[in-house]
Amino acid sequence: MSKKIIIIFWGHPLFDGRCMNMMNQFLEQKYDVNILGVGSKSETINYKNVEIELIDSHALENSLTKYFKYFKYVKNYIIKKDADVIIASDLYSMIPCAQNKKKHTARIIYDSREIYSELGGLVKKPLIQKIWSWYEYFYIYKVDKILVTAEIDKVYLEKLYKYPNIKVVKNLPGLSFTRNQNHSLKQSLCLNPDVKILLYQGKFHEGRGIRFTMKCIQNIQKSVLVLIGDGPMKNNYIKESKKYNMADRLFFIDVTPYEKLADFSRDAFIGLSIIQPISKSYEHALPNKLFEYAVSGLPVICSNLIAMKEMINQYNSGISIPYNSEYEFKKAYENILLNYDNYILNNEKKLELLWDNQNQHLLDIVNE
Repeated sequence: MSKKIIIIFWGHPLFDGRCMNMMNQFLEQKYDVNILGVGSKSETINYKNVEIELIDSHALENSLTKYFKYFKYVKNYIIKKDADVIIASDLYSMIPCAQNKKKHTARIIYDSREIYSELGGLVKKPLIQKIWSWYEYFYIYKVDKILVTAEIDKVYLEKLYKYPNIKVVKNLPGLSFTRNQNHSLKQSLCLNPDVKILLYQGKFHEGRGIRFTMKCIQNIQKSVLVLIGDGPMKNNYIKESKKYNMADRLFFIDVTPYEKLADFSRDAFIGLSIIQPISKSYEHALPNKLFEYAVSGLPVICSNLIAMKEMINQYNSGISIPYNSEYEFKKAYENILLNYDNYILNNEKKLELLWDNQNQHLLDIVNE
């Protein structure tokens, strides 16, 4: 009998690599997959024989009620679908699944993508952070398994909660990043062939090093910064670009469906991930973009935080630097410029970094 799996995620699943890779992996096994996410409007999408139901994000705009409304949506959904396994893809999705545990028989897998008790976005909101930490502490023991993206998070959560059932499922790219790309980023942006594109893909949040990057590359000739994604810091970046005379060298591309994201990397020169350690969650960061850049054939400049530095050193896919050193950034850029091919992964290493090749044990976890 086919396994019935629900993935719950506060976000649009088609734009999220982890959701998409899990979905594709389960579909290969002929599992029955349903996804509940959040989008710009309430709708149901049929994608690859998967029913994706979206909660209208406008219904979740009120800061006082949005989480309770979301909890209610999730509880009603999981009762209606009657699954064997529920994968709660964030803390906000785990809570209602655990609260409703007596009303369903599904195993709950908590996909702890971040250290939710130490979120970067809540550094200046300690009371709110304390509330979410309490929620996680209270409900985490009601789940059947915890997933994390890196060993460092596994060690941290084991120490924090004394929870034994934690498994690492790395945030790796899917097969779309190995396919021939048919999109020219330079043509789309009307850039000359000799212009060097420094690429960032992801959320526009505080602590992602975008302002720092503009400051670093303002004097690097024939270079531009391309940001793919969305987030609350976009207007700040536009203002900063004027401050650093980067207004005509900063380009934004709207958030892109995950399976089309690789199309933008062919014309880029370097991939960026300058995470700043403003929280424990950021200190432990191992962003999927590091692997996506590497598999796409892009050298990386990233922060020398523990997990990121370890990955870069293991695969020699770029250079890690202190997150606040302009000198080291420029030095890394010049090093890559002079030794570019040394940081390009061969096909064997690229295949090693794919989701399908490192995360097969997810099926064992689901089938327990």
